[in-house]
Amino acid sequence: MDIALAIFSIVWVWICFLMIPFGLPGNWLMAASALLAIYGEEASYTPLILLLSAATIAELFEALLGGKMAQSAGASKAGMVGSFLGALLGGFFLTFLVPIPIVGTVAGACLGAFLGAVLFEALFTERNADSKNLAHIGLAAATGVLFGRLMKVTFGAVGAIYWTIVAVEAYF
Repeated sequence: MDIALAIFSIVWVWICFLMIPFGLPGNWLMAASALLAIYGEEASYTPLILLLSAATIAELFEALLGGKMAQSAGASKAGMVGSFLGALLGGFFLTFLVPIPIVGTVAGACLGAFLGAVLFEALFTERNADSKNLAHIGLAAATGVLFGRLMKVTFGAVGAIYWTIVAVEAYF
């Protein structure tokens, strides 16, 4: 890897890292940049495999944690689905509620998970759910989404640091 490619790839993975809190596929783009490491005289698949694995695990944490925490608070499958869909839509459509980059997106995703879990529980379950129980389920879903997003950012930071080390070692 020549110095220009090393510098570009380091800058690129940190840009990818900054995309993650916005709900963009930064971990996946970071893993795709590891394709650069498999070209050349001393090709190594290790960075690609590690970054793809980290991206997969981070996505699973983010996608499942909100629903699982809602389930642990007593949500049905409908509430879990509502939490997932609400987080997805809330991160996109409710970001404007807090007009601070990153904070608004996370807040929108958490609020969306809360509303989605509560709405789906209220609409699609047969049981007589009281408002206290629904609020508890919604709060658990929002907390799960927050922790899932934090896990995704953590995996992204580790991936960016790892790639920076790989690029520096490849050049120097």
